[in-house]
Formats: sequence, structure tokens, C-alpha cells
Amino acid sequence: MIHLAVYDRNHRCLLMQQGETYVHVLLKRKYQKGDTIVLRSSESQFLMVKYEACIDTANIYFEDGSFEYRIPFDDELMPYPAGAFSGEYHILDVRSNLFISNSLIRDISTNPLDVKYITSIYPHCTASVETRDEAIFAARNTIDGLKETKGHGIWPYTSWGDNEDENASITIDFGRKVVMHTIILNLRADFPHDSYWCEMDIVIDGKKSMHIHTVKTGEDQVFELGDKTGKKITLQNLKKNAEEISPFPALTHWQVFGREYL
Repeated sequence: MIHLAVYDRNHRCLLMQQGETYVHVLLKRKYQKGDTIVLRSSESQFLMVKYEACIDTANIYFEDGSFEYRIPFDDELMPYPAGAFSGEYHILDVRSNLFISNSLIRDISTNPLDVKYITSIYPHCTASVETRDEAIFAARNTIDGLKETKGHGIWPYTSWGDNEDENASITIDFGRKVVMHTIILNLRADFPHDSYWCEMDIVIDGKKSMHIHTVKTGEDQVFELGDKTGKKITLQNLKKNAEEISPFPALTHWQVFGREYL
């Protein structure tokens, strides 16, 4: 059973709907600060979730429990398209994803509805540090589906910055065990403002899987992982190219392709 509700800042219920496999509602309200969309499920399952017309549908793994999505305002809106969460009409659509195959290799990392705070939807991206703790440089930006690498700042140039921390790392949590086959990295390439990492380690569930070398480009850089099994994947030991003057390497996007663990 899927339960969907919207609450205001005083936790007053503005809308509530439920269904066995899907919920589709029209919310007639101009969002106000403190408004929250609450998704609940009686079991863990794969869902297709769309909360805003201009944001792609999120194909997620939902742990049984609840997920509270706080409507973003002010600086929190910077990673989203202009007009997101504005206006007086909002279509909320949540459906069970009945097309997941355990043997199908697919994108298992993209989630445009990922949030920085604690969540029960996956994939979920976190980092040890974020540049100035600003939403536009948050870890979640690297799995939002955007690959615009030749700029930085507001949407669509979303990215993660390491805040000039040599020990910085970034992690995708899948919420369950998966089999990882391939990783694609898109380094931010707003040169000469940016520098870039030339080496890094790929770590799966806390164990080093491989050491890779990256080059100065915003284009896809593809690395074959083989059948690596785990719940989390991390990029760490990020080494900036020593010849670059700029202190600002950054990651625009990364994708992991894999399948469900049988």
C-alpha cells in the first residue's frame, strides 16, 4: 500500500491519498515554507515518483517506513529548474515500478529527488564535505541526472565541490545489495575556473576495489567494475592534477550501471 500526504509547517494535513500500486493527485496550493510531502509504504519496493512537472521522474528503491520531502525555498532551490515548486497547481504521482528485472543491467544511481538530509529512498548520495555547505555544491547534485559540465553555479550547472579538502570523499548508498558493472564519471569542466582530479580510488562497502586515472574533460569517462557486489560505492583519495593553478576540482555527475543482487 502506498500512502501520500502533504502537511504544512504546523503539521496540518492538506491532502491525503492512498492506493495499492499508485497514487495520483492534484494539489491546488501555492507552496509555503515548511510544507512537506510525506510518502509511506507498508513494504520495501521499487517506485516511480514525480513531485514536480519540470523534474524528471525518480526511479527509486523505497524502504518500508516514511520519506518526508521538504519543499525547497530560497538557496535550496538553486539546483532545480526555474519555476520548480512555484505556482498554484502541483501534480503528485507515485507508482509501483513493476518493470524491474533482477537480470537487467540499468542505471541504478540516478535520483533527481535525492535530498541531503536522512532519507529512506535510494539511491542516496552523501559526501564527507561540501563546498561552503551550499545546495548548489551538494553531493546529491551528482546523481540528479544533469551532465552540464561547462559551468558552475545555478541550475543546470549542478555539481559537488570538495571544499579544497584533500581527504574529501563522496558515496552513493543503494539501500540494498546490488551488482555493479560500470561507472561513468563527468568531471566539471568550467576551465580555467576549474582544475580536475587525475587519480582516485573506487571503494565498495569500505574496501578498495580499484585505482583509476581520469583526464581533463567533462565528457563521459567510463570504467568497467566487473561484477562488484555491495550496498555502497565511494570515490576517495581524490588527487588534484598538480599542474593546475585553480584549486577547484569538482564532480558534475556520476552514474553506476548494474543489476539487482539475485
